[in-house]
Amino acid sequence: MSSAEIPARQERGAVPGARQLRELFARDGAVRIVGAHNPLGARLAERAGFDGVWSSGLEVSASQGVPDTDILTMSELLGVASSLVSAVGIPVVADCDAGYGNAHNVMNMIRRYEAAGIAAVSIEDKRFPKVNSFIPGRQELAPIAEFCGKLAAAKAAQRTRDFMVIARIEALIAGWGPAEALRRGEAYAEAGADAVLIHSKDENPEEVLRFLSSWTLRTPVVVVPTTYHTVTATELAEAGAKMVIYANHGLRAGITAVSETFASILREDRTTAVEARIAPLATVFDLQGVPEQKRFEAQFITPHEGRPRALVVPGGAVAGAGPRLLEEQTSALRRAGIESVAVATAGAAVAECPQDVTPGASHTDAAGAVLELPGGGAGRTVLVSADSFVEAEPLRRLIATDADIAVLVDVTAGTGERPGALGLRLTSVARDGRRIGGSEGGEVAGRAGDRADGEFAGAAAFSAAGMALLRRAAEKRRANSEQADLARLLDDLLADGHQPRAVEIASGWLELRTDDDVHRATQMLAAREAAR
Repeated sequence: MSSAEIPARQERGAVPGARQLRELFARDGAVRIVGAHNPLGARLAERAGFDGVWSSGLEVSASQGVPDTDILTMSELLGVASSLVSAVGIPVVADCDAGYGNAHNVMNMIRRYEAAGIAAVSIEDKRFPKVNSFIPGRQELAPIAEFCGKLAAAKAAQRTRDFMVIARIEALIAGWGPAEALRRGEAYAEAGADAVLIHSKDENPEEVLRFLSSWTLRTPVVVVPTTYHTVTATELAEAGAKMVIYANHGLRAGITAVSETFASILREDRTTAVEARIAPLATVFDLQGVPEQKRFEAQFITPHEGRPRALVVPGGAVAGAGPRLLEEQTSALRRAGIESVAVATAGAAVAECPQDVTPGASHTDAAGAVLELPGGGAGRTVLVSADSFVEAEPLRRLIATDADIAVLVDVTAGTGERPGALGLRLTSVARDGRRIGGSEGGEVAGRAGDRADGEFAGAAAFSAAGMALLRRAAEKRRANSEQADLARLLDDLLADGHQPRAVEIASGWLELRTDDDVHRATQMLAAREAAR
């Protein structure tokens, strides 16, 4: 695949997230990232133009319906962060709470998060298990020396130079004051932190701005303006902040929007009032990557519309196949390589089959079933009459032909035309009875009576052009208020001058025109199954 063919997301992601983040920190202005708790949120962040994604512990916990108090395990949170990395081409910074334990736990966490492609992790200086910074009550800080040990262990564990460890200072959250926050920040920078995050729950940005004005080290400072939201990212950058994290706004916006939508549906008893203000399905598919998947499908997978499909149509006999034989017929179609199988016989109970069978609309004749079958697609359509049972091997040969119309013809049927049978005259047979064409080289020259060369064996295959001809024949029958089985529709095509390809067989099918036929066929198949 040339570089021009690589999808945009993959091309951006070719540069590791950690290196991207380092480059962002080296440029002028604030780096702006936003919280997400699933790949869809991450893609919305990327689409909006954010520099990166914050794998938010609060958002992930809330999405699981549990408090953000170290209830979820490291593996659960890593799984989410990894899924964000896979979904976008911008850096992912992971909220790793208090490091999930002591220095040993931190080292294990660093190795696994770095290996998953996360660009940076943030570790806060609280005792494990921590409590979310905005929950009133207990906010216990770890001793400075203990946390510095965690930071040193984290830097020792990382394997690449670009990976970043952010030390989150919770002194202002715990009420220990700006002097303690500054003292801790300087110690963390000395211990090797690549950046420090000063956190505050004050509605006024002043204490964060004072910290920034007092910070004299080269180590970058990260801020989270959740409560002091009136200050702009530009103002924070001018004050000395390097990264601004909008940590939970996607989650909160989603809660409001979903709640309002659900309430409206119940209130209005329908969805009309909300349709104009919710995303259309086309947007959902786009965010899921459906256009990209379609490109890959066209390149690497046989197009669905090019695959053969099959439809079992009503026959002319009163007996019909019944559930047991219908199951056998659909199974034979599967073994012949047809994935899409539908049944459109009136009143037939579709039995449990090896794979799903699509029940079509109930019809009493083949003409109605043909007209109901969706058009389009370049693949072949195989029609099997319900008053016949056809094995997989003849069906494979039928599918393999490239003719617009191909029919199975039993050439052992003799010259006499039995009641209900369609006798056919073939171009592969000379009038002295000798065959002068291959088993699939002849054509059906027309219908024959007492001098038939073979009998229609209940199955036919059509290209897209052949299906158009068959639909026309079905439409004529309907216009005249006449019902027609598959044999009569083929007869109509012959009368209009079309010559189908004959796939000649000598076995591999059964007639199901009477109750006795159905009984014998059922016994025969049961005996064969028992002998296996």
